[in-house]
Amino acid sequence: MEPVATFQSLDDAESALDWIGLDALETDGAFEGRLVDDDRDLLLATIEDDDAPEPVRALARTLLATWDAAASASFAFAVTWES
Repeated sequence: MEPVATFQSLDDAESALDWIGLDALETDGAFEGRLVDDDRDLLLATIEDDDAPEPVRALARTLLATWDAAASASFAFAVTWES
């Protein structure tokens, strides 16, 4: 699966997903998850949250745009890290 974002570290990637409130499993070098129903609300809330760090807001925007482009009820995603 092609990652939607790459962070500097595992901690950064995990923190971004936690901030948004998304569930994802740690696999070999990535967090993998699936967006469904109410995840859209989590993404929108994060995008509008002025307190969210820009990399977290960018991830939320990317996930929402990619999900919308897929035009499906759910969307599988992966987030990776460099080190």
